[in-house]
Amino acid sequence: MKTWIAVMVAMIWLGAVGCAEQKAAPAPSQRKIQADSDQFFDKMKQEEQEHGTGQGK
Repeated sequence: MKTWIAVMVAMIWLGAVGCAEQKAAPAPSQRKIQADSDQFFDKMKQEEQEHGTGQGK
């Protein structure tokens, strides 16, 4: 009897977990994307200046 109850509880729990809705992360705004890309390109430019591009040297 205890085994049957344990199996039923496990099935209910797994069913609830499996059916739980996973919330998607909100899409970043256009301003956030632009700021991130500007920051990336500024960092790349700085690294090129520090290390050189390897061209013409």
